This record gives sequence, C-alpha cells and structure tokens, in this order.
Amino acid sequence: MKRLCLALLCLILLFRPDMLVAQGMSGFTTSKTPAGPVIEFTEGDYTIADGVRPADTGWQRAANPHIVRIRETDWKTGSFHVMVGRFRFDRSALGAEPLALYTVSTRNQFTVIVNGREVGRNFARPTDQVLAWYRPYLIPLPAGSLVQGTNQVEIRVTSQDSVGVGRLMIGPNSAIRDNYNWQYFWQITAPLAANFAMLIMGGLALLFWLGRRQEVELAWLSLSTVLWFLRNYQYFAEITPFELAIFNALTVYATYFASVVTAAFYFHFIKLPRTNLIITWLCVIGVALSAAHGLYSASNLVFYIPTTILIFGVASLALRDFLQHRNIEHGAISMGMLVAPGFSVYDVTLANGHSGWDGNGFYFSVFGGFLYSAAFLISFGKRALDAFSGLAAANINLEHRIAETRAELAASEAARQELVVVQALAKERERLMQEMHDGIGSNLITALAVARKQNQHASTIKTLNRALADLKITVDSLEPVEGDLVALIGNLRHRMQGDLRDAGVLCRWEAEICGRLEWLDAANALHVLRIFQEAIGNVLVHSGASEMRIGCREQIHGGVLGIAAYVADNGHGFDTAMELPGKGLANIRARAKTLHGVLTSTSETATGTVITLWLPYQRQI
Repeated sequence: MKRLCLALLCLILLFRPDMLVAQGMSGFTTSKTPAGPVIEFTEGDYTIADGVRPADTGWQRAANPHIVRIRETDWKTGSFHVMVGRFRFDRSALGAEPLALYTVSTRNQFTVIVNGREVGRNFARPTDQVLAWYRPYLIPLPAGSLVQGTNQVEIRVTSQDSVGVGRLMIGPNSAIRDNYNWQYFWQITAPLAANFAMLIMGGLALLFWLGRRQEVELAWLSLSTVLWFLRNYQYFAEITPFELAIFNALTVYATYFASVVTAAFYFHFIKLPRTNLIITWLCVIGVALSAAHGLYSASNLVFYIPTTILIFGVASLALRDFLQHRNIEHGAISMGMLVAPGFSVYDVTLANGHSGWDGNGFYFSVFGGFLYSAAFLISFGKRALDAFSGLAAANINLEHRIAETRAELAASEAARQELVVVQALAKERERLMQEMHDGIGSNLITALAVARKQNQHASTIKTLNRALADLKITVDSLEPVEGDLVALIGNLRHRMQGDLRDAGVLCRWEAEICGRLEWLDAANALHVLRIFQEAIGNVLVHSGASEMRIGCREQIHGGVLGIAAYVADNGHGFDTAMELPGKGLANIRARAKTLHGVLTSTSETATGTVITLWLPYQRQI
C-alpha cells in the first residue's frame, strides 16, 4: 500500500508538479489589532492565461502583490488576460470575530472565491470595464464559507490592460474596515472632492472671465481645470465610460494638454512675453505627439517626457517670479506651480519602485490641479480684497467730492444770488446817479448860474458850489471802483482841483502801487471820500498852506498789511493836545472806525499837518 501511494506521488510530481506547489501554505505577516490579528499575504500561487478562461495549470509561487504591467509585455490594451491567485490560511489563527478581506490595486475585474464558493466581486456584468488599479475594496467573508483549520482564498482577475493581484489582507471585520476607510478616503474620497472643488473653482474663473475679458488667464485656468479633471478621472472612476484603450489614450493626452493649458494660465498671469506663440507651438507639438501615439502606437513616454520638461520649466519661472514678487498674489500661485515637479517625482518613484506600488500609499499629483486652483483663489481673493479696499476708498473719495461739489454748487448759487443782488444794486445805483445828475445836479447848476447872474451874495454862491461839490462826491462814491482806493482818492483830487486852484494851494500826487480792498463798496467808498473831503477842506480853510500832498502806500499796522492814505500840508499846523472847535476831526474818526481803519494826525507849527487813514486789506467781520 505504501508503495502504491509513493508511485502515485511520483506520477503527480512527474506530470503535475504545480499541484504540489498549490497545496503549500501561503506566506504572510501578522499584525496585532485591538479586534484581533490581521494577516497580510506576502506570497501566493499564481497562474496566468490569455483570454477570459482561467488556466488550471502552470501554477507558480510568487511574491504578493503580483502585478504584470502591460508596458512590461507585448500585450495590447483591449486584449483580455486572466490571472488567478490562491492563498491558504488557518482560520483558527484569526480569532472568533467575523472576517473580511481587503485588497487594493487588484486589476481589474475580480471575483473572490473562498473554499470553492464565490463571496464577492467588483463588477455586475462581464462587459463592465472596471478601473480597480487604484481603488480599495472591502469584502466580508461569510461564516458559512469558512471551515475550521486551513481555508483557501482564490482571486480570479480579468483585465484588458495590466493584470494582477494587489495587496491582500484578511482579519477581523472591524480592523479591516478601519484600514479600508482610511485608504478609501485618501485614494477615492479626497481626490474626488478635490477635483470637483477644482471644477467649481474653474467655473467661477469662467464667470469672472466673462465679466473681465481682458484677464485671459481666467479663461485658461477654467479650461485647465476641465482637462485636469479628465486626466484625474482614472483615480476615482470605477467604470470607464467607453472603451478602455480610448480612455487610457485620452488620459495620457489630457496629461500633456492639461500641463500646456496650465502653463498658458501661468504665463499670462506673470505676463510672460510671447506667451501666445509659445502656447501655439506647444499645442502643435501635442497634436504631433497624439498622431504618433495613435497611428504608430508610440510609447506613452513621448508624452510624459515633454510633459515633465514643461512642468520643470514652469516651476523654474515660478521660482524666479516668487523671488521677484514677495507678495501673496504672486507667492501663492508660484508655490502652487513649484509643488508640481515634487508631486511628479514622488508619484514616479511610488509607481516604479523595486516592487511597484501596492496600495500602501497614494498619489499626490491627483491633488495638483486643486492646489494651484486654490492658490489662484487665494491670489484672486487678495486681488479682490485690494479692489474692494480701493472701491471703499473710491467711495469715500467720491463722497468727499460730492460734498465738495455740493458746497461749490451752494457757493456758486450764493455767488449767483449775490451777483443778482449786485447787478440789481448797480442798476439802482446807476438810476440814482442818473437822477441826481439829471435832477439835483441840474437844479444846483441852474441855481448857481442864476445866483451869479443876479449877483447874489458871495456866501450864497459858495454854498451852492459846495453843495454841487458834495453832490459830485456822492455820485463818485456810487461809481464802481472795484476796491481801487488809489483811483477813488485820485478822482476826489480831480473833483477838488478847482477849489485848490482858487485857494492858491499847489497839490502834489504821491500815490504808489497798492492792492485792492475787496471790501470797498459804495457805502465804504463814501466814508473814505468824506474823510478826505474833510481833510482837504481843513487844509483850504484853516492851515494857510501853500502846498498840499495827497498820496497812499502799503503799510503794516499792528502786524496787519494795509494801505495808508494821507493828506499833508505845509501850513502853520495846530496843537493836537488842544480840542479844536467844530466836529470835523471827530466825524472823520468815527468814519475811520466804521471802516475798521485807523486815523492818525500829526501837526507841528513849523512843518504843517499830516492826516493819515490806514485801511486793512482784509477786515475782520
């Protein structure tokens, strides 16, 4: 009997050595968790075949994960290959809690069979083109499918691209689920959320561009988010929307063109010269590469190499811009561009390690588009805040200008009203002057002529002459002098020239150039004329002078600039300490006070008398 068994074993080893390999226990490592031990398979038994029917021969022991990448074979995307992996474990070593299986990077359609019984799969129909290379899976193992002692797990994998069994763990359901949740978040949920957020930011950029067509970088940013979404769709999609070969080709093309459009966005943002020419040539190169890839089945490297060069070129410009502009607006975008090469290097290292990526990490480049879109959002937010601040300042300035304009309008209206009043007064003054000249003046002249013809008493003729002179002075005060004190006094001198000549008094004119007294209206002009009329009359009547000087000059009095007008004679003078008869000096002092001026008089018996009227340029109201 022993000899018969030995003979059968020799026949098995001779004709089916793979059956002996398949019966051995699989290699694994054990991790302790609060829920119980978890095993992770480090090796298993594998067989691979063309088509969709799994082979039952050719078993070989190999390390796990065990992935055959299409780029390492002569396979074509779209051709089916099937791999079967078998793993044996002892149920009693995993505790009493319900068990679950965790796998990631198992490509692509797979079915899990425990002890000959199917317990789970990742597809509903055989025609489903599943993208499982990046997706983690949790498959509970029903208690009825397990037996005490040794159990066998078989994973049958079918793919039209790379094929293989990825990382594989079995343990208590709660412990496996915690690991699954963690991996699923970083490999599926986070990339999905980041890319949809990126699309939303791209939509906002498009809306902003529609309102601000001159900011072309907004349009490029919007387009880049769409292309990056298409490129990153492979990370979180479970079923391809169309044939896998077309999907893979579009993913590769999108990688290059998304990088080109991102460069266009950044070049416009930093105002790089000849940006449009550069982007045009990059697009022409992309079209040529697409034709070479599609028509001549060129390697994906024809895209990846120029894409890498472009990414590093943009990063170098970002570094230069960051060093030149130390502000949030440029700094955020520059940092977003600078991380892209780091992400690329990390992902290439992760995907091409000595044993390949087995699901123990996640790719960074899937977050690249979101990061630089968020960086632009920060930059745009800073720009918007500056614009809002500028708008607030402009509103404040506008309010000030409106207030100033209203004040100017009010002042203009007041000035207009004042002009209307002035014009009305001027017309009334002209009418009064005309009436006094044609009425009173004519009557006085007629009366004077009659008195002279009738040889009236000299005092009568003198009185009529004085009345006529007073009338002329009054009329002169009504003339618009526009603040010219020199012209006003000069006109008075001219009016009294006859009286001075009759009295034998020589009059000298000593006026200097002086400014205008803006406050000198008709009423104030009459006060000035009366003061000088009184002063000149005193010279003619009381001084006994042979010469008189009339003049004016600028003079500072009490720290205030004004005009000093004077009447000086060479008469015998008088004692200023004595009170003179009459009210002449008292009257002119009162008039000077009304004018806000200062009247001074000096007199010496040897040199004569000087009467000075000082008037300020600006009067305190």
